[in-house]
Amino acid sequence: MKKYLLHTLAFVSLVCLFSCHKDKPTPGSDLADYTVIIYGSTGGEMDYTMEDIWKETQTKLPDKKVRVLAVYKYGADGEHFSGKYGAPGEVVAFELDKDTDFGKIHTEGADTKQYKLYDPENIKAILNRAKEELPARDYILALYGHANGFNAETDYPKQDDGSTRGVLPDELLNHQRINMYELSTGISMSEIAHLKAILFHNCLMGGMESLTQVAPCAEYLFATPFMLTSENCPLIPTLVQELHEEADFEVAARSTLLESEERLYDGYVKEGVPYNGSMGLIKSEELEAVCSATRELATRLCELYPAKKEAIDKATCSAYQFCNEYPYFDLMDYARKLAAETGDVRLSSACERMEEAFERAVLQQVIIYLGVLPILPTFSLSVVLVDHDKYQSQSSKGDFTYRASYDLTAFHQLTGWGNWLDTNTCTPVGNPFGQGEGEAPQGQ
Repeated sequence: MKKYLLHTLAFVSLVCLFSCHKDKPTPGSDLADYTVIIYGSTGGEMDYTMEDIWKETQTKLPDKKVRVLAVYKYGADGEHFSGKYGAPGEVVAFELDKDTDFGKIHTEGADTKQYKLYDPENIKAILNRAKEELPARDYILALYGHANGFNAETDYPKQDDGSTRGVLPDELLNHQRINMYELSTGISMSEIAHLKAILFHNCLMGGMESLTQVAPCAEYLFATPFMLTSENCPLIPTLVQELHEEADFEVAARSTLLESEERLYDGYVKEGVPYNGSMGLIKSEELEAVCSATRELATRLCELYPAKKEAIDKATCSAYQFCNEYPYFDLMDYARKLAAETGDVRLSSACERMEEAFERAVLQQVIIYLGVLPILPTFSLSVVLVDHDKYQSQSSKGDFTYRASYDLTAFHQLTGWGNWLDTNTCTPVGNPFGQGEGEAPQGQ
């Protein structure tokens, strides 16, 4: 089998991981409609995830209209490590098809505990493999595993030892994750460069800070601003099935969400807590209009404060928070409350523009409401909301501030949102929230 020329020393032990599949097509033949690339890490439980996906999709895979490349890294040995098909730290890569023999997939992998899921070179190589071995008209990158959205400590390009970088914590490397700079860099360097979609099958990735960073890399985005249940991993197998039956991607994507609603609901129930939730399909290019309205909002807030401090602070402490452990708030809800509390014409104008932009950007959304905690009629996407003191605070190592990290985001550069965070002196308190410990305040 042909082996890829790997570009960094980190790849030396991974030759078999990137070697070509036995069914490598000849040029111009066997072009699939879609190739779905599952890039994942959920400790030692990926075995069960892949088995479930295979069981649901195997009847749709033989004609190769839709092909699936599975790449994942096992976590550390422990209570939840299955060890069925691989050792702790092992990376496996294989096509999920009708002939997949799970007992042999480790032969394509390697014991690569030092393999960095977040390294842009590794992300690039995985996408290149998909294009080389499983060529298709369009490609979808499905990130499967834990996540926590924007974190000023580690969503910082100069960091290389952070513990919460965004997506897919690596138990073998101090729980380091992929931040959005690394993800977008890896995609842009690859031979695919622009994906049909990125599916964040992860918690809290429906944030403007995360999505605007990767929006140029994909036509569509799937994401939730909530904590996301992964019971039955409903989205990935459903997407494969819908893509097989429907030629139009947007129609298939919308159907994927609608068909997954009942299973998402069941997953939240199995979590044993009264979690609300949602999952949305987002048109990437429409986020530009959302950012434009946000810039108008942020600019006007900085002008009005502190003259309208009381009204603005009231809105800040009533905006919907997605999880009470994180400073992520519903952007559209915040804009509405700011306009209502201040009565300012320009804030109302920005709010109206944002409403129209979100209507175009969020194409489809399923909402899981368990009837216990507050909920909005519809959700937009989350935005970081902190006060001046937090914004100016030092990192745990003291080598940069929250501001230094946030100001680098594409979202801030497009909107100036960090300027408002630096101006705001009100810490959000008492906000209704959709998820978290304790009883949420009643009312909206």
